[in-house]
Amino acid sequence: METIVQGFNIANANAQPLAYGLTMIGAGLAILGSGVVSLGQGIAVAKAVDAIGRNPEALSKVRSVLLIGLAIVETASIYCFIISLLLIFV
Repeated sequence: METIVQGFNIANANAQPLAYGLTMIGAGLAILGSGVVSLGQGIAVAKAVDAIGRNPEALSKVRSVLLIGLAIVETASIYCFIISLLLIFV
């Protein structure tokens, strides 16, 4: 944990406070995007469970489409997280 705390560069914050502040806002928005992706995944899983409940014979089709869709959505969450880390530490 101390490594993360030591990664904060106070010299950048003092040299250009507006640019550094806007960078931190951008990182916060990227993390917010990651949270929104999680909400979307929850809605997708709920709809898939509802579809399986209505038509149990379609289990294999719904499951395969759901897993592919969740994998694609999860990449967006990972990209948001990586962007926020880059904005904070680079």
